[in-house]
Amino acid sequence: MITREANIEDWEKLYVFFSKIYRENHPLQNKEFWYWQYGDKQYGRSFICLSADNEIVGHVGANFGGGLAWVINVFLEESCRGKRVLTELYALARAYYPLAATAANEAGLGLYRNMRWHRHYDLVRYVKINPRFKKASFNEVSKYCNVNIDDYLNDESHYFKQPGIKGLLFEDGSRAISQNEVGGLRVIDILNLNELEKKSWELGYNWLDYISSWNDLKIKNLEKNGWVLDYKSIVPWRLNPLEENYFCDITFLSEEPLNKEFIVHRSFSDHGRIGSI
Repeated sequence: MITREANIEDWEKLYVFFSKIYRENHPLQNKEFWYWQYGDKQYGRSFICLSADNEIVGHVGANFGGGLAWVINVFLEESCRGKRVLTELYALARAYYPLAATAANEAGLGLYRNMRWHRHYDLVRYVKINPRFKKASFNEVSKYCNVNIDDYLNDESHYFKQPGIKGLLFEDGSRAISQNEVGGLRVIDILNLNELEKKSWELGYNWLDYISSWNDLKIKNLEKNGWVLDYKSIVPWRLNPLEENYFCDITFLSEEPLNKEFIVHRSFSDHGRIGSI
């Protein structure tokens, strides 16, 4: 078996592999999305294991952000497990940056515990519903809202070049992604919270959300302004497809210790992949 970096010439094999292991219409089954995620060494790399038949049997993706390589999209066919393939794939990612990850399931947590990684602050998602809803329901809040955002559309950053999304840059410098098909504005960066809220409600959004690590002190201001942890709200974390009562439950881990001031930004890893969650 051979382990190496993937490139766009591997796309046909990658598509076959991703079609086997992921649900239909997963973002990685889209060539344009794969290239956005892994086609530029500044932002991420894709590492693969090839069998003797030259088929992809393992994959590790790494998204680069905050001086770390965030390990995502990890999968190894069962027949190849226990042969140090993942060790080799992780080593390829580590050659770029120290390793970190976000895990949302027991399998991921078990893997990193066995590897003796450090578990840090869990990630938290805060939500605020437009105060025009006096007694909001899931169906009311999570439905299409008609917004005129032409003056705020922006695609200057790599994150905003993600295929299929609408990135917004506001006058105060706050940034967000419009998901008006399910009524919401997903906040990336907050510079002036009051101005951000005012503009969001003026445009006609039903709700806002913001995801970060527990040690992000901006959360204090969110709580003062009436934002709540998502499980106390009615707006689910998974929006494509829309899953009622599915809330954020993500752990942040790293291979080596990190500075206690380190804060996880929404653009790190794939927990903030707007196109799918």
